Amino acid sequence: MNHSPDNPFYKLKVRYLFWQFVVISFAIAFVQGIVQEATREKFDSQALTLVVYVAIVISLSLWTWIDFVRAGVNLKCLVGNIPRNYKWLSALGLVLLMIIFSISAYLVSFTAISYIAPTFIESVLRQAANDPGPSIAAPLFQNLLGIITYVVVAPVTEEFLFRGFILQRWAVKWGIRSALVVSSVLFGFLHANVVGLTLFGLIMGVLYIKTRSLIVPIVCHAFNNLIASGMGFLSGQAETTTKSAVNSLEQLRSGWWVGILLMCISLPFLLRFLKRNWPQKDTRVPYLINVQALET
Repeated sequence: MNHSPDNPFYKLKVRYLFWQFVVISFAIAFVQGIVQEATREKFDSQALTLVVYVAIVISLSLWTWIDFVRAGVNLKCLVGNIPRNYKWLSALGLVLLMIIFSISAYLVSFTAISYIAPTFIESVLRQAANDPGPSIAAPLFQNLLGIITYVVVAPVTEEFLFRGFILQRWAVKWGIRSALVVSSVLFGFLHANVVGLTLFGLIMGVLYIKTRSLIVPIVCHAFNNLIASGMGFLSGQAETTTKSAVNSLEQLRSGWWVGILLMCISLPFLLRFLKRNWPQKDTRVPYLINVQALET
């Protein structure tokens, strides 16, 4: 059971991640200030955003890794093995459906919010226009850094923290189903596209529970980010002026029907996948199953 006293996740606390994030962020800001003061150089804001993100998530992951070792977590059992004869082509199809749904959720939810808080949506669209991801207009170094960040660093660290840690820790407190939902909602709220990324988090969690391998959601996450980055690269960067933000708002509202259409195409398949693979109430977390398999 998830509530076994031998479960090392009893000794871990998700709330410590928040304080670790605060400490790491202050430390990075302090170092950044010293470097800028010493060099008197103004760093590229988009490249700096990527560097800061990488520094934060890697530091958080390493800190969590150390906490795992102290708590007695077997990291091999946490990660699990690559499933034999896994249907990676089907996984790629699932990723494509998630990307389609993410686009539809973005269009529909942001259009609805734009009529209530247009200024907020305009600011979000400006931030999206300044996204540091790969782009034809961006320098080579920034594109390489963006690819490494989105396709390697983000999938590994986010799956390690959310599915490897948060999901299994909260399963100790609330059960596997509640932990899956709450951890996915948290994952969604930490991204701009809340609805799309919440469903993405649910599917990544189900994949981990089903396969007992963290490698599967990491690879699917990497597939997702690679395709999304490729789409962003081909589309290029939008201008960031107020005029372009207003035009983007108008384009967003005019494209609501595309969002509905894409949602009708993708959501039924994704819900069907969740229904067929939704964990039973008494399902144990992947870590405990892997530990038992290792001992037998």
